[in-house]
Amino acid sequence: MKLNSEIIDLASEGYFYPEDNPLSSGKLRIFPITAEYEELLSNSNLIKRNLLDRHFLTHIVDGTLDYDSLLNCDRESILLNLRIANYGAATKIKVRCEECEADPEFDISFAFKSKPFDFSNHQRGKNRLEYKFKKINKTLYFKLPTVNEQRVYVEQGWLNFLKRITLEIDGVDDISSFYDYHLPASDSRAFRVYYENNTPGYQNTVSTQCPSCKNVKNSKLEINEDIFGISPESKMLIHGEIFDLCYYSNGAFTQEGVYKMPTSLRSFYIKKLVEAKKAEKEANEAAAKGSGTGKIARPPTVKR
Repeated sequence: MKLNSEIIDLASEGYFYPEDNPLSSGKLRIFPITAEYEELLSNSNLIKRNLLDRHFLTHIVDGTLDYDSLLNCDRESILLNLRIANYGAATKIKVRCEECEADPEFDISFAFKSKPFDFSNHQRGKNRLEYKFKKINKTLYFKLPTVNEQRVYVEQGWLNFLKRITLEIDGVDDISSFYDYHLPASDSRAFRVYYENNTPGYQNTVSTQCPSCKNVKNSKLEINEDIFGISPESKMLIHGEIFDLCYYSNGAFTQEGVYKMPTSLRSFYIKKLVEAKKAEKEANEAAAKGSGTGKIARPPTVKR
């Protein structure tokens, strides 16, 4: 364990993992984001191969993380905690108005509240929840999705996702055929609403009002690596900050030290360095005016 790691709480509270899974504790220790991790987030090769999420999360966690068993709601816990701790909760987003087609910018916060969820209604150690389709009067037993299963929702849509998280349905042998040909659309829609509002996770829908036409829009903000605002183009900016801090601090910082420094500290030291340089410039300008020579007074050089 490194001293700069911190413990966070998981959205699932560890409730749905087997007892022998380390995530069953409901807590996880993570490292702060450094330039090293920012480079990982900007790796275009990992992004193209859909490997960024796996590489980033397994590196940012202190200890061994079984990525394939990680529930998606807990992945969101990790990302949100990292975003807030390292960059703050506040950000700006542009939301296109569907009425007047304006493109205003809004201030929003990633400090999302957790969705209400009663864990006492479920058996600890079992990832098994239930829901009753009202129109066909059948009980569905389903599971909370892992990160990999959630990707099916994003890439293949709700119906394929539903097939992946279904454990069983009363009186149904062929689940795939049931969803394709026998589930009423109204039951599918009703369960989708229930699922979105009655599973562990975060209330990540934000409401904005267009300043031009006053139209109100509700937008769901996806909780993924995009919340860090880092892209492949960010790499040079990151190394530019490292260079500036090392160079203008006159050797107070080393390249390796800044590279492994938490991003929040790097931002703090850059801010303090800018303030110090500004104060130094103002002092020199005042001294030059006071001397009447236009030159800065300096102490004599002493030979040793």
